[in-house]
Amino acid sequence: MIMKKIWIFALPLLLAACATKPDTVELTEWEYSNTECLFIEATVPGFIHQSLMAEGEIKDPYYGTNEDSVLYHGIPLDKLHWTYMTVVLPEDLPEGDSLWLVFDGIAGNAEVLVFDTIFHSLGHVDNMFVQYAFPLTDIDKKYDFEVRVRFSPLDDSLREAAYGIPLPERRAFTRIAPYQQGWDWGPKLPTCGIWKRVYITNKRPRIQNTSIIQNSLKVDLHQEPDSIGQSFTFYRDGKPIFIKGANWIPVHSFPVLDSANKARYHYLLCSAKEAGFNMIRVWGGGIYEHDYFYHLCDSLGIMVWQDFMFAGTPYPDSPEMLESIRKEARQQVSRLAKHPCIVLWCGNNEVKNGWEDWGWQGQFNWTPKQRARLEKAMDTIFGYTSSTSNTSSTSILAQAVKDCDPLQRPYITTSPLYGWGHPECVTHGDSHYWGVWWGEESFEKYAEKTGRFMSEYGFQSYPMMSTVRRFCPEDQLYIDSPTLRSHQKHGRGREIIDKAMRQYYGFDSRSLSLENYAYVSQLLQAWGVGYGIYQHISQQPHCMGTLYWQLNDCWPVASWSSIDYYGNWKALHYRAQALFADNVELDRWQQYYSVYPKDRTYPEPKYRLNQAWQSDGSLVVTIMALSDLYDLYIDTDPHIDGHFSRNFVDLKAGQKLTSRFIPVDPKADLSKLKITVRTLNELYVHR
Repeated sequence: MIMKKIWIFALPLLLAACATKPDTVELTEWEYSNTECLFIEATVPGFIHQSLMAEGEIKDPYYGTNEDSVLYHGIPLDKLHWTYMTVVLPEDLPEGDSLWLVFDGIAGNAEVLVFDTIFHSLGHVDNMFVQYAFPLTDIDKKYDFEVRVRFSPLDDSLREAAYGIPLPERRAFTRIAPYQQGWDWGPKLPTCGIWKRVYITNKRPRIQNTSIIQNSLKVDLHQEPDSIGQSFTFYRDGKPIFIKGANWIPVHSFPVLDSANKARYHYLLCSAKEAGFNMIRVWGGGIYEHDYFYHLCDSLGIMVWQDFMFAGTPYPDSPEMLESIRKEARQQVSRLAKHPCIVLWCGNNEVKNGWEDWGWQGQFNWTPKQRARLEKAMDTIFGYTSSTSNTSSTSILAQAVKDCDPLQRPYITTSPLYGWGHPECVTHGDSHYWGVWWGEESFEKYAEKTGRFMSEYGFQSYPMMSTVRRFCPEDQLYIDSPTLRSHQKHGRGREIIDKAMRQYYGFDSRSLSLENYAYVSQLLQAWGVGYGIYQHISQQPHCMGTLYWQLNDCWPVASWSSIDYYGNWKALHYRAQALFADNVELDRWQQYYSVYPKDRTYPEPKYRLNQAWQSDGSLVVTIMALSDLYDLYIDTDPHIDGHFSRNFVDLKAGQKLTSRFIPVDPKADLSKLKITVRTLNELYVHR
């Protein structure tokens, strides 16, 4: 009788438990080990660097010169074996006999194993852009079992030797995010880890785009021979549109979708919209972004030029690599095609450009047979032999678009069509014009070298002191300190900036404090890149788009970005906002650019300042100019990351500036802030 009563009482609970048991269970509690003996709590989703930082095993690589010495027990992290482990309990499993273990993203070279009474190897992974799904068919699910992911060091030299042809970048032999191996704006932090969701499900996972959202506006790309060369024009609902925007890199060296990076995505894309962007190019040396990024672009009405993740090197055509690329391309197109923001698929960044212009053939002494094989590989993957028209229908990537994008959005093989040393760079297709910066040409060259669509160009600046102080020790706050050199990744960056600073502003960098140097470098960047934007807009319809390099940073650094790592708008972002405005007065900008900053007359700066807090807690600053003011910059004291609605402006005597502060953190307390003001006038009047 007692047993019966208990059963009657427990039955509804048991039925309820069965009815609510999910069909998918995420595995979030992981541990890591270097020895497979002592396991420590791991960050998942995440990378091994993040787990080690959380445990205090390594220092923050963003601070000081730490990036140069990220070691674990004296050994570089990418030279070690790492194991991730989690225990799965029977009661945690989804219902169903056919269960699948799914990794949405594993970064590195790894073997996936399950241990019940023995180890079962489920398979090998080495492409961080592929979803891997393993059937749990041989596991006794009545008992606890372990899942282990064993990472081994990536020895690309062995893969290169097996391939038999040396490549400019050995990273080409592994499908990892190229930028994590170092770039001229980013740290070299090769890593591994489970960087996206991992879960067990009772459904065989399939990346589908059945929920595709139809474009409210039909966007097409026209590449047509004309009297100039070959056009590169986007049309929306049958009408040509001028493209305004910038290039996008990952928001962090460890690009997991955590709350901090979500906030970065939201703030950066809202800042792009605020500055008048209608397009962002997701550059091919980073990652295929998280869906969160594309959802934001969808909602903000920002179009996306989507590169496939190939950049700056030829790629091998071994059967296993081609199969990996084929799987990656089909999965990523299927995943992303549901987003109406995507208007273009692009095969790679600067692979054709490098092949033709960067001296690889002489550097690597390729034989005719080797060159022919590499050309064939480029054709197989991207559609290289079709690049005179910059389209393909037969390459692996083109076929993925054809099969997996229901809207059949256009595919181009490469960007740019011609490198900046070719005369065709201004007459045919899209252009990366780097004569300004790499070629050390003057900004005026942009007037002559405006192409049909400017998909890359730019100039560096340093972040403001509020950012520098966060990564630089106090005793290294000078421009040639080890820390500042570590956070300037371009070999000639300082020299190129200094040369242009003398030409346009008349300053010898050695005469400026670090704070003034950072300030003037931003004015210089805004002046020069702004001049390029002005020329591109002015030369319509010859030019029908301008995407400067670059919008954002993945760490605090001197770079081409218009918004620094912490979300502070540089002078360039305000200049882009002014030039991208629908009502931009080009005649006024023509007059502005007729005089170098060093050749103006600068009076003693005089102004009246007022700051007021609105009922919603926001801060509004008003400045009345009592003399002509140039490049007026306002900041909060203490500094809070964010931007003012207007900043880095010129004011004539009698003009008024009204500007509202927009913090990165919407919950920031603005009630006790004071405002600081600086102008370019001060540097000329008091030097």
